[in-house]
Amino acid sequence: MNEKDYFKFRQIDANSYKNFDLPVYLKSVLNDTEKSILDFGCGYGQMLKALKSNGFKFIEGADINEDAIKHLRSQGILANDLNANSNFYSENAASFDFIIMSHVLEHIPKTEVINHLILLKTLLKPNGALIVMVPNAQSNTGCYWAYEDFTHNLLFTGGSLYYVLKAAGFSSVDFLDVDCLAGSTGLNKLLRQFFLRLYKLNYAFWNKITASSFHRPSPSIFSYELKAIARK
Repeated sequence: MNEKDYFKFRQIDANSYKNFDLPVYLKSVLNDTEKSILDFGCGYGQMLKALKSNGFKFIEGADINEDAIKHLRSQGILANDLNANSNFYSENAASFDFIIMSHVLEHIPKTEVINHLILLKTLLKPNGALIVMVPNAQSNTGCYWAYEDFTHNLLFTGGSLYYVLKAAGFSSVDFLDVDCLAGSTGLNKLLRQFFLRLYKLNYAFWNKITASSFHRPSPSIFSYELKAIARK
């Protein structure tokens, strides 16, 4: 499959995320609009547009899809064509305070994931950080996301995402909004906390009955996506 066809076959276009807003958990991390941010695998740029509307000035994207790049450039947003610029990494070494990589890592072949993360780390400033989001194999949707998108090569749990980020040399890895409650308030938040507690107890019960287990050192996270910040 040519990457040009990806969004067409996934039934996605520039209007698919027109109401996208910057997630609350990101607002708490990206709290300085003067920081430079690269959205790696930016697609049609919903994250970049949200960053721009929240006052961030030094933003740019990078992708391999020509239509997405053309769209972003037509919107006045800097977008790097990774197919056309083989020197992207050397030209942008130590250039960014943050790199956002939202639902991209699962598309990379397993044997290339760690090396790709090492390359991304070279783009960060000395105190920079990578923020990565991936579908969560431990979530209620489970392996659905391994097969819903035909171009996915793998899924992650908290433990395996931690592993590849540390193997790539990041000094620390912290998971963000692990209960997916950022932005919830009042009764809605209380109800979600209550039912999530029941969900975890149910898991623990059936693990006991079936003599199953999770890897003890790994975090048990049940939200649809894993969100982690890895510092250089």
